[in-house]
Amino acid sequence: MASSDLVIRPFADGDAAAVAELYNRHADAPNRVERTLDAAMVRAELAERGTVLFLVAEEDGEVLGTIGMFRSTGRRAVPEGEVVGDMFFLSPRVRGGAPAGRLFSQAFRTLREQGVEAIRLTVNPGNQLALPLYRQLGCVVSGPAEAGEDGNIEMVSYMPKIVTRLRRDHAELIPASLRMTAAWRYQVDGIAGQQLGRETEQLGGRTVLRTALAVGDLVFRAILDPETGEILHTAVGADAGPDPDLPAKPDRPAPTVSSHRVGPLTLTVRHSDGAVRVFHDDHIGPVLQETWPVAGPGYLTGWRQALRRELTVRPLPDGWLVSEQHPDGVLHRESRLVGATLNQRIRWTGGPAPAGRLRTVLHNGLRTALLLDGTGYLPAGRGLAPIDATEFGAARTRLAPEHPVGWWDARTGLAVRVHWAQPAEAGLLTDSLLTLDHPASYTYRVCLDPATEPEQVVPDSRPAAATGLAPRPGEPATPTAVPRPAGPATGVLDERVVARRPVHRLTCAEHTVLVDPAAGGVVSWQSAGRPVLATPFPKSRAFARNPSWRCGLWVTSHGVREDENRGLGWGGTSTDTRWLVERHDSAAVLGSPGLRWSLEPAEGGFTLAVRAPGGAADGELVGWLTPAGRKAPEFLLPGRPGELWSLTKPGAWQRWTDRVAVRLADGRWLATAAERPSQAEILVRSTPSGPLLALVARHPRGEAVTAHWPLTVLADTAAAEQYLRAGTDPFTH
Repeated sequence: MASSDLVIRPFADGDAAAVAELYNRHADAPNRVERTLDAAMVRAELAERGTVLFLVAEEDGEVLGTIGMFRSTGRRAVPEGEVVGDMFFLSPRVRGGAPAGRLFSQAFRTLREQGVEAIRLTVNPGNQLALPLYRQLGCVVSGPAEAGEDGNIEMVSYMPKIVTRLRRDHAELIPASLRMTAAWRYQVDGIAGQQLGRETEQLGGRTVLRTALAVGDLVFRAILDPETGEILHTAVGADAGPDPDLPAKPDRPAPTVSSHRVGPLTLTVRHSDGAVRVFHDDHIGPVLQETWPVAGPGYLTGWRQALRRELTVRPLPDGWLVSEQHPDGVLHRESRLVGATLNQRIRWTGGPAPAGRLRTVLHNGLRTALLLDGTGYLPAGRGLAPIDATEFGAARTRLAPEHPVGWWDARTGLAVRVHWAQPAEAGLLTDSLLTLDHPASYTYRVCLDPATEPEQVVPDSRPAAATGLAPRPGEPATPTAVPRPAGPATGVLDERVVARRPVHRLTCAEHTVLVDPAAGGVVSWQSAGRPVLATPFPKSRAFARNPSWRCGLWVTSHGVREDENRGLGWGGTSTDTRWLVERHDSAAVLGSPGLRWSLEPAEGGFTLAVRAPGGAADGELVGWLTPAGRKAPEFLLPGRPGELWSLTKPGAWQRWTDRVAVRLADGRWLATAAERPSQAEILVRSTPSGPLLALVARHPRGEAVTAHWPLTVLADTAAAEQYLRAGTDPFTH
C-alpha cells in the first residue's frame, strides 16, 4: 500500500473501538496489558493522561496506526510546554516506509503551533525498530543509558524549541517553501550515530548538548542544557566558531523534607511535590509512598516522577497540614501518624470544589510481601498477579466498594493495610500500586501494625488462585535449617583458549565454569556435562531489556533498589569497565576499580562473593544470573513460613524474594538464598529471553561490604523444596 493512501487525522470519539481492536490484534502493540481492551477503556485512558494530541492513521476507514502526546502517563507527569510521546504504533502492513515519518511530522507541526518545546518518551533499548527512528528525530538520552526497572530508557527531543528559536531569530533566512514539519531531516549534528548516553559533552564546567540544523545555505547551531532544555547559545554560519563562555549552572537546592518519628516508624513529607513516605527501621526503603492528590481527569500525577508544586507545609503535633492554592480555593491534606496508623484527611476550602475526582496513588514498598485482597493471599509481583496495567492504567483491576487490600512481609512481620470506603473508587495498577479516586473532601487511613500471620492483616486470608501460581501440596512444615558447608570444596583453576577466546577454567567435582575477563563474567557453567547457565558466548546479543548480554553470571554496582525514578535495572554494563582475573589456587576472582568478586567452590556448586570498598552514596552490589531454564519457566518461591509456591506463569513478570529455585532445562534446579535477608533480596524475572535473577545486596555509604550468595545445583524437586523450607537463613548451622 502506498503511503499516500493513508489518511492521518486527529482521533475522534468514534475511533475508540477501532483503536482497541488494533491494539488487541497485535502482540507487539504499545502499552500491552493482559486484558482485552474496549472502546470505554481507550476513552478513559486518553482522558486520564491529559491528552494533548492523539492521531490515527487510517486507510479505507480502517485504523492502522496511532501516536499520542500526553501530559501524564501515570508513571510521570510533565510541566506545561512539554509532552510525553507514547502509544506510537503501526500495523505491520504499513511499517518500514513513510507512514512513521508522516505521523511524527504532523504531530511535530501541531505541537509546535501549540507552543510545546520538548517531547519526552521512553523506549526499550533493545528495540531496533523504534530506537533508530527516535534517534533520527533528535531524541537523546535524558538519564542513564541502561534500562530502569520499567524496562525502558528515557529520551527527550528539544527540536520543537530549537525550530521555534530558529524561525523567530532567522525567519528571513529560511526559504518560504520550507515548513520544517520534519525538522529532524535538517539535522547535521550527528546525534543519530552517537552511542546512547554519549550525546553530551563538558563545556565550561557544565554538561551541554550541541545540535545543528542545515536549512538551505543556513546552518543554525545551538548549545543546550540537556536536563532543562535551556538554550545557552546559538550561532549561524557554516563554521561553528569558537566555543562560548557559558555561565555556571546554578546549584539545585536540596529538596526540603520534614519528618516525624513514632517508635520504629518515620513519616516524611517532601515539600516540592507533597509526596508522603513511611519508613520502618527493619526495612530498606519506604514501606509506603503516597502522591499528592490531583484533580482530573486528566490526572497529572506520576508515581515515579510527579510535578513540582507550590505547597505550604505547617507542622501538626503528629504530622503536617499541607496546602495548595488553586484559583477557586485551597486543597489541604492532613497527614498524621498516630501509633502505627497513618490518617489522611483531604479537604477543600474556598470556592466550588473541583468538578471531577481527585486521585492519590499509594505505592506499597514491602517488596517481598504477600498481597492480601480479601479473596486470599498471593506471592504477587508485577505482571504476575494481578494484571500489570502500568502501561494502560484504564485497564487496572477495579476493587469492589470497601474491598480490603493490604500487604504482609512474612520475614519481618511488617504489614500495610489500606482502609477506604465509598464514595471513593480503588484499583490495582499492579501488585503494589493502588489508585484511590475520591472526592475533594475525603478521609482514609493506612494501618502499619506488624503481624505474625496474614489473617491479622486481612481476616480469613487463605492461598488464592491465579494463573501460573499455586501453593505446593501439603501443609506448611516447620522450617528446618540447611547447614552451610563446613568448608570450601577443592577447586582447580587453569587457563584455556575456547572459541578463540582466552578464558580461565575453574573445576570443582562435577562443576566446570569458564570465566572470560573480556566479557566480564562467567560464560559457561557445566554441571555433570549439562549447562547450568544460558550464555551467548562467544558472542553478544540482547537479553530481555539488556541489549548487550555477554555472560551467564556477572556483577555490577547499582543505585539503590528503592530508587523511585528507576528501581532496579536489567544488568546493563559499561563497555568502559575492564576486568582482570586474579590468580588463586581454587577460586576465580575478577577485579575492576571499586568492585571485586569471586566464585569459590562449595558443596553442590559455588559461592558468589562480592566485595566493594566504601562509596560516596548508598547503592547495591548485584550479581546477575541467566539460568539455563526451560522454555516454560518454573520457579519455587516461599510464601508464609514453611509454605512454598510454584510459579509457572509464562510471559514477562517479576517477584522479589529472599530465596528461589529455578528449574533447569534438564529437570534439575538451581537454588540460591540471601545470606542476610535484612540487607539482601533477590529479584526474580521471567522474560521472553528466559529467566533472569538479580542477587541484590545493600552497599551502605562509606562502608566496605562483602556479600555471599550460594549457587547450588539440586537433583530434583524434593531437594529444592527442602532447601527453600530452610526458613529465612539457609546458612544457619
